[in-house]
Amino acid sequence: MGRLRRHGRLLAAAAALSLVVLGAIALDGVPSPKLLDRDDACDTAPAASSTQIGLLPDGLSFDEIGTVTRVRKQQGHFVVHAVSTKPIDELTVLIQDAVTAAGYRPAGMDNEDFEAEVFFTTGPYAAGQALVRQSGCEGRWDISLVLIPPGDGA
Repeated sequence: MGRLRRHGRLLAAAAALSLVVLGAIALDGVPSPKLLDRDDACDTAPAASSTQIGLLPDGLSFDEIGTVTRVRKQQGHFVVHAVSTKPIDELTVLIQDAVTAAGYRPAGMDNEDFEAEVFFTTGPYAAGQALVRQSGCEGRWDISLVLIPPGDGA
C-alpha cells in the first residue's frame, strides 16, 4: 500500500510540474518561428548570452544538443529554451544524458515523432520536464526544459 501511495504522489507531482512547464512555455512571451511573419525567422537561432548560460544548473550542458537561445530563472525554476537540428530520437537521449549529468534522474519519455517529452526526478519528487516540438523551420526542433533547482525536491 505504501508503494502505491508513493507512486500516486510521484504521479501527482509530475502532473503539477507538467502544468508549471506548460505555463512557463505558454507565458514565455517569445513567439515561436511559426508565429513570426519574417523572412529571416528560420535563420540561425541567436545564442543566449553568457550571463544567461551562467544561470544553468551546475553540470548541465547543451553542447551536444543544440543552441541554447534563452535561460532564465522563473518562480524558482530553471527555464531553458534551445533549438537543434538533430533527429528527435537522438535529442531525447541527449537531453536525458545532459540533465542526468546535472544530478537529476530520468523518469521516463514519451516520443510521438513530432513531439517528445522527457521527465526527471530528484529524490522522490518530480523535478523537471523537457518538451521537444517540431519547429516552424524545416529540420529544426524547439526545446523547452523546466527544472526545479537540484536538492529542492530531496
